[in-house]
Amino acid sequence: MARNAYGFSVFSDTISILTAQKPAQPSPPTTLWIPDDVIITWTAPDNGGSAITGYIVTIKQNDDFYST
Repeated sequence: MARNAYGFSVFSDTISILTAQKPAQPSPPTTLWIPDDVIITWTAPDNGGSAITGYIVTIKQNDDFYST
């Protein structure tokens, strides 16, 4: 509905919209080990309607220490 100096309009038709949701979980990563480097890759998940702005990669070492 709109309003101006002459009064109110009739209501407009109702529409449905999809708002952004949490992104889905990424696919399981694959790793490639070469001396001095580890390359980690994965397929990006459905973004839920909004751009994914970053990822957090956590690596668990064999001594149960986590690092990011």
